[in-house]
Parts: sequence; C-alpha cells; structure tokens
Amino acid sequence: TLLFGGEDGNERRKGFKELITAIQYCLKDEEFQSLFGADKIKLICFGHPNDDLELLGIPVEPLGYLDSDEKIRAAYSSADLFILPSLEDNLPNTDLEAMSCGTPVVVFNAGGVPEMVANGVTGRVVPLGDSEKMGEALLSLIFDVDKREVMGEECRRKIEEEYALSIQGRAYLELYEE
Repeated sequence: TLLFGGEDGNERRKGFKELITAIQYCLKDEEFQSLFGADKIKLICFGHPNDDLELLGIPVEPLGYLDSDEKIRAAYSSADLFILPSLEDNLPNTDLEAMSCGTPVVVFNAGGVPEMVANGVTGRVVPLGDSEKMGEALLSLIFDVDKREVMGEECRRKIEEEYALSIQGRAYLELYEE
C-alpha cells in the first residue's frame, strides 16, 4: 500500500505531477505491473488528489480529508510506504505522522525534509524533482519487505527519541531560557 496526500493535490509545490511521473516509471517494471494485475499494490490518497491522477490508468483510492487522530493513524499504519513528493516544504507533519506509525517514507530533498528522514535508515531521500529516482526508490522498497520492516522500526525509534512532546518541550524551554 502506497500512501500519499495533501490538502490540495493541484498545488504545484506539492509535487503531485512528479509523483505521477514516478508511478509511471514504476509501471514500466514488469514485476510492478504484475503486482497491480494481481491486486497486490494499492495507491491511497488522503486530502484532495491531483486531477491528473486519472492519467495513470490505475485505481487510486481516495480517503478524503482525515478529520480525526484515529483516521490519520489508521491510514498511515495501513501503508507500507508514505510518499511525500513536495518540491517545497519545511518540516511537514505528514512525514512525522507516517514515521510515528512506523511507516517508511520516500521524499524529495526539499527544505527541512532531509533533517527528518535518514536516507536508507527511515526511508529514501531522492534528488529534488527527480521522478525517475523516486520511482527507483519506490521499486527498491516495494520489493524489499525486510528493508521496509527495519526502516519502519527505525522510524518509530527516531520519533520517540527526537520528536516526542517532552523532548520538543524541553528544547523550546532551553531556547527560551537562552
């Protein structure tokens, strides 16, 4: 299950066009195609999807706006990978939410995103706007269940060690005291 989403998928800086190109790259892979044919890969989108997703010719299950912590947790926890194709972002909650649920992420090297995602450890960071590299990263993780499981465990560990409320609160207190 590949999960992605955003408030407005048509907003250019969210990178949905690059995501579509990355999925099209994956569709050139015969093994990936066979998984789709056997209904073993699902694309799931929360928020408002990009209008061009229909061009993929494969089903994308829309979840709409997730209006509760339970729905958000269920979406991230059910995914094998979370894809964040943003071309501009600072410290997006979606990455933190996915990682908190033990879901590895595939992201572009944009803004503060690489500060959260340890390439090869909690996910894959690919060059900004490089849809082919994003497709390669997706394929490599789709076909390596063991790597995804280890990454998922590392995601959760990183969140608990670096992003827990008590840790963030202490960091703000130290900053204010300074």
